[in-house]
Amino acid sequence: MRSRLLDILAALDTVYSGWIWWNLFLAFIPLVLSFVLFRKGAIAQRWLWWACGAVGFIGVLGFVPRYRHYIEAGKGWVRAALAGDGIALLALLALGTLSLIAIGAGAWLLQQPPALRKRLQPMFWWIGFVTYVAFLPNAPYLLTDIIHLIRGTSSGVVETWIVALVFIPLHVVAILMGFEAYVLSLLNQNYFLKQQGWALWILPAELAMHGLNAIGIYLGRFIRFNSWDLVADPSSVVVITLNTLTERRPLFVIFVTFVILTIFYWIMKQITLGLKLRLHYARHGLDVMGTDL
Repeated sequence: MRSRLLDILAALDTVYSGWIWWNLFLAFIPLVLSFVLFRKGAIAQRWLWWACGAVGFIGVLGFVPRYRHYIEAGKGWVRAALAGDGIALLALLALGTLSLIAIGAGAWLLQQPPALRKRLQPMFWWIGFVTYVAFLPNAPYLLTDIIHLIRGTSSGVVETWIVALVFIPLHVVAILMGFEAYVLSLLNQNYFLKQQGWALWILPAELAMHGLNAIGIYLGRFIRFNSWDLVADPSSVVVITLNTLTERRPLFVIFVTFVILTIFYWIMKQITLGLKLRLHYARHGLDVMGTDL
C-alpha cells in the first residue's frame, strides 16, 4: 500500500508540480472578488474571511512546488534590467512603484475617518472590477490544462492504473471546479446588473465576458502571459494582443474558444441554477418531484 502511494505521489510530482493547486487559486480569486463587488452581504463577513483564507491556503500549496521557478524568473528580470534591457527595467520599476503605492495607500486609508473611506469606495470598486476582469480568464483556463493529462498518458513513465484512477478524476474535478468558479462569478455579475436595473445587459455582458476570456485564454496558453503581466509589462500585452487580433489563425482559435465557453457556460449555468432551486425547495420542505413543471 505504501509503495502504491509513493508511486502516485511520484507520478503527480513528475507531471503536475503543483499546477492544479496554483491554477485553482487563480480561478478562485475572481470568484471571491465577484462576491465582494457584486453580492456584498450575500456571505457573512466571517465566512468571507474564511473563504479568503482557504483560497490563500490553496495558493500556498500551489506556490511551494513552483517557488524556484518564480525566483529564477525574477532573477532573469533583474539580470536583464542590469544588462540594459529597458522593458525589464520598466517592468521592475512598475511593480516596485505599484507595490509601494498599494502599501502606502492601504496604510493611509486605515488612518482616515469612515466618512472619507465611504467616499472613496467607488474608486476602490473600479480597481476591484479591473482586477476581477484581469483574473477571470484563469477560471475557464483550466479547460486547456487537459494538456497535462495528455502528457501524463503519453509519457510512458506513468502506470495506466494511476492515469485511470488518479489523473482522470483529478482532471475532471479540477476542470469542473475552475469552470464552476467562472459560472458563479458571472452569475454574481448578472445579479448585480439586475439589481442596478440593467437586466437587458445581462446577455450582452455574458457574451462580452466570453469574448474577453477567450482572448485571455489564448494569450495565457499560447503566448504564456499571466494576469499580472498587465501591470508588469502592459505595453507588450497591448501590442501582442493587437497583433493577435489581426492574424487569421489566432482569431480562429479565439472564436472556437468563445463558442466552447458559451456552450459550456450555458450548460453549467442551467445545472447550477437547477441545484440552487433544488436547495431552495429542500429548505422549504417542498418535494421537487411533486411540483408541477
